[in-house]
Amino acid sequence: MRVLISTLYTGKVVKIAVNKLSAEKLVLIVDEPLNKDKKQAIEELQNSIGDIIKIETIKTSIYDISKIAEDVIKKIDEENKNNNEIVIHVSEGRKPTFLAVLFAAYLRKDKIEGIYYITEENNQLLPLPVINLELGETKKQLLTEINKGNKDIKKLKEKLKVNTSMVYSHINNLKKEGYIESNKNNKELKLTDFGRVMIL
Repeated sequence: MRVLISTLYTGKVVKIAVNKLSAEKLVLIVDEPLNKDKKQAIEELQNSIGDIIKIETIKTSIYDISKIAEDVIKKIDEENKNNNEIVIHVSEGRKPTFLAVLFAAYLRKDKIEGIYYITEENNQLLPLPVINLELGETKKQLLTEINKGNKDIKKLKEKLKVNTSMVYSHINNLKKEGYIESNKNNKELKLTDFGRVMIL
C-alpha cells in the first residue's frame, strides 16, 4: 500500500498530492488544538476522497518541532513495519510542522520513497532532496547523556570512553551546529529542539 504522510492547511493541495503521488492511504499531520479551518479541511477531504482512500490524522504539537518529528517518525516506523511504501508531502501547514516533518523524513530516509512539495502557481510536483541527517555515534551518545541530565564532564568522559578534550570538542561542535546550548562554563548544558530531534 502507498501511504502519503502530509501536512495540512486547507486540504486543497493535499488532494492534488493524493492524485499525483497515487496514494492509497492518507495520514494528515494536524496541530492541536484543532481549529475550525482544519476541522473543515479534514471534513472536506473525507467527503471528497474518503470513499476512495483511508484517511487518518495524527494530532500533534503546534510549535514543538521535536514532538512533531517524534510523532511522524512513529508513523513512518509503523507503516514501514507493515511493508507499506511511504511518501511525504509538505506543501501545506505551519513552518515548524514543515521543518519537523522534513527532519523526521531525513532521520528515516531509508524507510521513505521521497519528499514532495507542490507549487502554488501550476501544481507542479517538486521532489525535495532527502539529505543525510546523521551524527556520529559518540556525538549522538553525548546528546543522549545530556538529555538524561548527565552534564558532568568527568562522567561524560567515562561514559563515552573518550578523553576530556574530546568531550569539550564535541560539546563545542554540537553548540555550533545548534544541537545544544549552555552557559559559559558548560555546566548548564541542554538540548535544543533540533538536538532532541537527533536522538529520536
